[in-house]
Amino acid sequence: MERLSETSGDGKSRGRIGVDFGSISLCHVAAGFTDATIEFAKGFAVWDLYPGHYILHAAGGVVIDLTGQAIPLNYRLESPGDVAAAMDRRQKFIAASTPDLASDLLHLLDI
Repeated sequence: MERLSETSGDGKSRGRIGVDFGSISLCHVAAGFTDATIEFAKGFAVWDLYPGHYILHAAGGVVIDLTGQAIPLNYRLESPGDVAAAMDRRQKFIAASTPDLASDLLHLLDI
């Protein structure tokens, strides 16, 4: 939680965790409106998560699953069969402005 109180690169102290819906929550992290967002209940469908994930990745942020593994931009969809299987899958995740913050938040979750 100490990382949430640190001053960001632009000199502002934010310390906010987003609770928005869909990819917009990841875009808010990318834009610096919030420092992180967590989805640990239902999970997002890949097509809901991907646009914001791409934008956050381009801004230097990270998205990890609840085991601490980075979620790759290709979501390991390497064949039409993988894509078909992903249609029924939901992804739980932590998206954060830095890898250290994502790791800290994961360790605070009691899951």
